[in-house]
Amino acid sequence: MKKIDTLGMDCPIPLLQLKKELSGCETGEVIELRFSCPEATVDIPTFCRENNHEVLEYKKLGPEGWMIKVKK
Repeated sequence: MKKIDTLGMDCPIPLLQLKKELSGCETGEVIELRFSCPEATVDIPTFCRENNHEVLEYKKLGPEGWMIKVKK
């Protein structure tokens, strides 16, 4: 599983980093993304749904942000 930490980075960086990582992945690979940008809580799940990437886990980490696991 690949991990991306964008905590503290503004949008659209978390989504751009996820897109970049997914483009280099094989089908079935999983990416864990940690982010703190509130807009990404909507943008990332929407992107995954529209592009047929499966959200395996999605949770609030506390005050620092969120974590989402995406399967290509």
